[in-house]
This record gives sequence, C-alpha cells and structure tokens, in this order.
Amino acid sequence: MKSFKLDIIEVLDDMSSSLTTNIPPGVALIAAQKMWADTKGRSSVVAVVDTGIDNSHPDLAANVIDGADFSSGILGKDFIDKNGHGTHVAGIIAANGSIFGVAPEAKLIAVKVLNEKGQGSFTNIARGLNWARNWQGSNGEKVNVINMSLGGPLSHAKLYDEIKKCVAQGIIIICAAGNSGDGDPETIEISYPAYYPECVAIGAVDLNSGVANFSNSNKQIAVVAPGVETYSTYLGGKYVKLSGTSMAAPHVSGAVALINARFNKKFGFYPSPAYVREMLDYLAIDLGQLGYDSLTGYGLFSFNLNGGKSYKFFVGQEKYLVNNKEQQLKMGPFIQEGEVCMALEEMSDLFDAVCDIPPDTDKADVWV
Repeated sequence: MKSFKLDIIEVLDDMSSSLTTNIPPGVALIAAQKMWADTKGRSSVVAVVDTGIDNSHPDLAANVIDGADFSSGILGKDFIDKNGHGTHVAGIIAANGSIFGVAPEAKLIAVKVLNEKGQGSFTNIARGLNWARNWQGSNGEKVNVINMSLGGPLSHAKLYDEIKKCVAQGIIIICAAGNSGDGDPETIEISYPAYYPECVAIGAVDLNSGVANFSNSNKQIAVVAPGVETYSTYLGGKYVKLSGTSMAAPHVSGAVALINARFNKKFGFYPSPAYVREMLDYLAIDLGQLGYDSLTGYGLFSFNLNGGKSYKFFVGQEKYLVNNKEQQLKMGPFIQEGEVCMALEEMSDLFDAVCDIPPDTDKADVWV
C-alpha cells in the first residue's frame, strides 16, 4: 500500500483576530471579487479530498452539505477534520463569514481520506474519489470540482483509474503540484496525482506574485496561485496562515467553481473539463518569460487580465512598490479626516481606469 504524509511548508501563529478586510490577500490577488456581482459560485459543488472539514467553523457551516470518511479504509460518516489542513483548504474555496473564500456560495462535501496526522494511502483516496464521483445531493446536485491538496512520489493504478473516470464524467480535478521544488525550472520534481495529465497541477506564488521556492516544476504545471502565508479557516473557529501548494490549489478550485456557476447560469449546463482548463490557461498572467514554462505553467491565474500585482503605498511619500519594485507618484498619499487619500487621476492611471476631469468643473468621470 503506497502511503504518504502531508507536507506543510510553514504554519504561522494563530491569526484569530480579524483582517481589516474580509477578503484575504490571496483571494484578492486572483481578483475573485470581480466575479461576485454575477455569481459567488452558488450552483457549484466542490469535493475537498483531504483530512475532512470542521463544519462547526462559523465561516464554513452553511456551505458544508455532506461528507464521508475513508481514512480508515472503510466508509464512515465522521468527516470532521482533526488535523486542520482540510479546514484551511475548504476556507480558501468557500469561506463565508468573517472572511470570504474565492467562491463564498459554493457548496462543499468533505471527503476525508487522511487521518489526524495527515497520513493516508492512495487506495483510500481512490475510494474517496469513487464516492465523490457517485455522490448526489437531495436536490440532484453532483460534484463538478474536486480539490486534492495532497500527493506522493509514486503512481498508483487504482487511483489513476478513478481520476480518469471522474474526468470522463465531467468533473475537473485540481491538484497541488507538490512542495519539493528548488526554484530552478530546469529541475524536475514530480508528485502524484498532480502529475497525471488528466489533473490540473497548481504551483504556488507569494503575495507579490513571486514564485515560491518550494513549488515543484515539471511539464504538467498548468498555472500558479497564491500559496505563501495564506490566511484561512482552521480548527476551533480559528484562522491561521499556512504555506504550500496545498494552499494554491484551492484558490483555483474556487475559481473553477465561479467559472462553472457562471457558465451554468448563462447556458443551463456545466462546461467540460477541457473547456475549463483552456479558460484557466487563457486567464493566466505570464510571470517572467512569455508563454509556458515548467515552473509557473501559463502564469498566475487571475480574473483580472492586468492583475497579479501587489501595491504598497506609504503615507507622505511619493515612493510606492509594485510587487516589491520601486515606482514614483507625482503626489504621495496623505491623511485627511482620518482617511488615507490619493489623487484621483493617479489612482486611475495605476489601476487602468480612465479618468476625465475637465478644467473649471466640479465633477470627475471615471470608467473602469
């Protein structure tokens, strides 16, 4: 029996105090909020194949609709997470409370295949996939996205067979690329199931769009997403920051939930996995060289084609940073009545809006 243990790169201190915004930085970096006026993922069902989900967390309780436990090798109903990894992944996808996940109205089913130590076997994962593939909700719902933030160095025939059946049934499978990288695109690091061509392998970047030095590189990497110091839900109603491609994958699973929900809203059916893969590749922002590379795939996934930027401003200074590179403003931000203010024209230029302020007028027009 081939087995593995979850590889967490970094666990930061308990971050139970609220963010100043309820949109975590990673969710904002892929511009998920640009989709929310149209859909927040309501008709999508995402299976989180992991350590289970703590459905008592106030940000997850409304969206976890079912689950099963295969961590001991037999079907059980106790899908409650006792490790924390699966709960963190679930929050990135669909938290809806003090913080928002990428698709805050998507529904989640917990497929517990790893125990409280984050250990499991590919045989049990295959059993979990079989259950998720055949799952049906009380209103006829079906799983249309599977997230697997897990992996190991060896292939497994039964697992691969189940993956192919899921994809043939119209389910797109998003996988963490793996955390054995060294930052060199010429060095190949392989993790299964991400390396199977039927899966969508997701690498990791930091919050300044820089490639995470632990992210695997190989010819199957599709796109990258935020996976460093990722803020999300945790056991006991808490929030923590974790790092790893395990955190990058659910950003894309949430994005797929939004794509599926919008497509279904418009056409009355869900897109094929092949269509979704093309959308992910097309919407990715090149990082570094133009086109595909084995470290970042087609680039950083974002719903904003000019996105993938982290801006840092300093009150009273003309200097500002874009992805840690220094730039200059004509007039720095300033404080007025307790609020940080900036010149409207400069803000419009920075964020690709068109601003028209005619001379001798008391109005300004902005188009985004």
